[in-house]
Amino acid sequence: MFAISSGALVGCNDDDDVNKKNSLSVTPASAIEFKAGDNQDVVLTVKTDAKSWAFEKNGEWIVAKQDGDKLTVNAQANTTESVRPGRITITAGNAEPVNINVNQKGLEVGEIVLSISPSDPIGFEATGNKAVELTVTTNAPDWTFSYPEEWMTAEKQGDKLTVNAKDNTGDARVGQIVVTSSEGEKTAKIAVSQKAGSENPTPGEEIAGSLSTADDLNIQFAHDAVEPVKKTLTFTLEKTAMVETKVKLVFDERHVEEYNFDHATEYVVFPEKLCTIANDGVMTIPAGETSAQIEVTLTPSASDLEYVTTYMVPLQAVAQTEGIVVKDEAEYVDFLVSRIGSKKIRNICYFEVNDCNPLNAIEYILEDGQPFFDAVVLFAGNINWDASKQKVYMNANPNVQALLDNSEELLQPLRKKGIKVLLDILGNHDQAGIAGLSDWGCEQFGKELAQICLDYKLDGIGFDDEYSLYYGSGKWFAGPSSQQAARLCYETKKAMKELCPWETWVHLYYLGYIQSSLPSVFIDGVEHKPSEFIDNVCADYGGSARPVNGMGLSGCAGNSIQLNYGYSISSSGAKALMNQGYGWIMWFAFDPSGTGTVSNNRSHSLRQFRNVAEGCYEQSVRDPKNVYNKISEGQYDPAPHPIN
Repeated sequence: MFAISSGALVGCNDDDDVNKKNSLSVTPASAIEFKAGDNQDVVLTVKTDAKSWAFEKNGEWIVAKQDGDKLTVNAQANTTESVRPGRITITAGNAEPVNINVNQKGLEVGEIVLSISPSDPIGFEATGNKAVELTVTTNAPDWTFSYPEEWMTAEKQGDKLTVNAKDNTGDARVGQIVVTSSEGEKTAKIAVSQKAGSENPTPGEEIAGSLSTADDLNIQFAHDAVEPVKKTLTFTLEKTAMVETKVKLVFDERHVEEYNFDHATEYVVFPEKLCTIANDGVMTIPAGETSAQIEVTLTPSASDLEYVTTYMVPLQAVAQTEGIVVKDEAEYVDFLVSRIGSKKIRNICYFEVNDCNPLNAIEYILEDGQPFFDAVVLFAGNINWDASKQKVYMNANPNVQALLDNSEELLQPLRKKGIKVLLDILGNHDQAGIAGLSDWGCEQFGKELAQICLDYKLDGIGFDDEYSLYYGSGKWFAGPSSQQAARLCYETKKAMKELCPWETWVHLYYLGYIQSSLPSVFIDGVEHKPSEFIDNVCADYGGSARPVNGMGLSGCAGNSIQLNYGYSISSSGAKALMNQGYGWIMWFAFDPSGTGTVSNNRSHSLRQFRNVAEGCYEQSVRDPKNVYNKISEGQYDPAPHPIN
């Protein structure tokens, strides 16, 4: 049985005309589908001619909040593998009730979820506060928390976190509570604030204020059905104002150009007409208080947003009351908006960079504008032993080094199109190998690879266990094993996460000691499953990759297609892989130019790409217009050349 809970009524229905049938509509009225965790709010708009409306929900895991004509719906984390069905029933006067089905998926293998309930911002008075109890839901073995210890108290007991604020005799205080899972690095945040004490500023003294938000600044809209997203912004004064204070939130388009210039970014202005600021943008702080909030709603349709484009929503606080100033460093809140691709199965392409210019990946685009390729692997850098320096290092031949040295011209255009760029590492006929480093050696080499990713703006590292002789001794080396291969993957992932301020991957090509049976890594007695430090995997030519421990098929390539050997795939075969749950298809040795030692395989390759597009994406690949050439050893042409 489901437990039934109700939302509060907006008003009473006593005066409704009982002889008149009230109208009631809810938009959107389709079923709501939630993942096991990490869900965005779904906002329903309720329209009725009745004087009030109410809601009931049959499922305690459903989180719903009523505000005016809006009902915001979300779900607590589902820590089971079972699907959770539920329903929200909305009523108004004597209108026919509207039922909205709410379903939540169960956990996928290895998935970690985390949520806090209630999740609304917490506002404390200056003194005399009652403790607030939060419930933390997660399938991780444990969770930790952080909070503003200088002015708050917090106590963990079981799945409960009880928080309170110490008495405040000074300025207003703001902060946040952050809960983090012990596995999977999932976090949940709640904004907290406390009113200022009784001390008033000197008459005529300027009071500074700051604009902030506890919400995630990154917003991703689905590729098909784009639901409105609401964000809450807060303006906080450093001291209590003796008079009512007004601050206006404005959409400042010019800020995007300035930001791009200062930060070397290429954000596009989000369409202002699709951004609605409540109350005409005015935030009013009553006399004696220190903060006010305002809601911003973004409502684009799928056609409003291009793929592989990041939009900025530039929101600026402007003081409207004399004596109030906005801090320069806290004047703006910038939300970044992008459109999620529609692909259920993605494409990763190994480029033989001794023969082919990887910029060719840019030319292959689906009819709806998405890039066909989602990731490019530069094949390859080497792991080698430097006898003179007595160290293991990454050895780049002239071709790999040219790509790295000219990253801005030859690699970053790929990333700007939404294509991740990884550097593959394989053995090179000496004692150094991916599976033969000591724990210390893994740590040192992992740090070097992470530094390369940072220096050349790469999205990660691939490992391929070939051509190593494995006869080294000394502090750098250990006997070759899958355990040491796993340790190198772990140390590389760890170092990349610490160094690179962007998402980075560890990708595997199954050969040698690198297989799906890679073991866990134990650090100070704590187990780290391979799925924690390996993001995706592929098999050797013609094979289907099996997942490492803790990974689902979504991290695996269902086929590895050697294009220069004439390998092929049908549209039905590609669709079957997608339906089985595979998340990737691997392509090897694509070369549409023929300017290296490999013949041009553009026509054959394009047929295979189109088979995948038709089978998996129900569309085709556009005709490529250009080709990018490799000129000679260590030289690549960054300019496109029309295909004749």
